Amino acid sequence: MSDELRDEQRFLLNSLRDLEREREAGDIDDADYETLRDGYVSRTAAITRELEGIAKRQPLRATPLRKRVVSIVAVLLLAVGSGVSVAQFSGQRLPGESATGGIEQSTAVLLSTARQLNFVDPSKAIELYSDVLKLEPDNVEALTYRSWLLTLTARNATGDVKQLALITAVSDLIKAQEVDPEYPDAHCFLGIVYFRFLEQASLAKKQLDVCVKMNPPASVSSFVNAIVKEVDAAVKRGG
Repeated sequence: MSDELRDEQRFLLNSLRDLEREREAGDIDDADYETLRDGYVSRTAAITRELEGIAKRQPLRATPLRKRVVSIVAVLLLAVGSGVSVAQFSGQRLPGESATGGIEQSTAVLLSTARQLNFVDPSKAIELYSDVLKLEPDNVEALTYRSWLLTLTARNATGDVKQLALITAVSDLIKAQEVDPEYPDAHCFLGIVYFRFLEQASLAKKQLDVCVKMNPPASVSSFVNAIVKEVDAAVKRGG
């Protein structure tokens, strides 16, 4: 049973990669892309949860890192597009929310806390950014920084887990750019992901050129400045 699920998971991951390529090439329209991606992601998340359940019932030894990354990916997939959180329907107040339901204030508190945890506790920061996206699915900061942290968290993972993390991060960084084309961070981080993790220098250069022109904050430009020359050299070599 688990072998069949892993085969299907690999098929879906390959399909997601192919879908991203088709979108980059302009071979699929936005409506079809969204429909197919949502279907693939939903089924992949279901399979991931099922495989985790099987693993818990079997005496298998998974590394703490792999367990942590799988859990983060599952949280992300379930969080995207899930709408308003259950807490609102149950009457539970979120941190910073007023008795009358101040969603804007709640979001600001969640974002502020997440920023402080970005490089201290990235797993918790990812959860907080996911909470923001339950309240505001198009929040550009949450989309961008959740994607970046997911990429960093998954960089030492392997196989399907790493692929799913990168596909999710790339998709959400592209979405962040669509939400706010003037937000430099999304271009900066997507450029880094393309180059460092996907070895796509030409795609990375396009993103990093936009990033630099937008004059990103110092905390972001420090990442970018470190690889711009490498990307330019790779493009000249035909990378």
